[in-house]
Amino acid sequence: MSEKETNVDCMKYRKSTHLAGIDVENFVHTKGSCYVTIKEAYYQCGVDVSGNKTDGYFLEFVENFKPMVVNSTNRKIISAICKEKKNLSNVDSRNLKNWQGLVIDLYFDESITMMKKVVGGIRVKDTSMDFSNMLTEISTMLSDKQITLTETERTHLNRVVEEKEQNSYAKAIKFLKSKKQIADGNN
Repeated sequence: MSEKETNVDCMKYRKSTHLAGIDVENFVHTKGSCYVTIKEAYYQCGVDVSGNKTDGYFLEFVENFKPMVVNSTNRKIISAICKEKKNLSNVDSRNLKNWQGLVIDLYFDESITMMKKVVGGIRVKDTSMDFSNMLTEISTMLSDKQITLTETERTHLNRVVEEKEQNSYAKAIKFLKSKKQIADGNN
């Protein structure tokens, strides 16, 4: 009989066939980041994903990780990264064979929902845009005295900046530009 483990993550020994959010969260907690290289991207029907037969898109990695189910949001992000890194058209960047060799950064996003429930999950960090310029643009617009924001709006936008919520940068810029247009229209 083996020794009892008491100082252990309660999710460590769960049965899973594919990479899950908890795996990425633990890896990032231990190593600081989760960069992986796509060995193969494919669509397959009837795949056993932790006991459920699933039709879907999957990634396999060069590194020693389980395969990953790729949802539509992550596929769009990977396509955008592929388009930029490999200088491809939109159509070619969506072709799974072109994803081979691409290095992506995975993280755990606790706000991901499934069937209207917040469940958390894996997100691919969108590195296809220049986030430092976007962050500067948001900060500049936040300091613009002509843009009127409610306290809730300002708090939310400051959180986006402080916590570097990169997936929210484009939305924040669009929102602030609309507020700026309103301010410019009132002057």
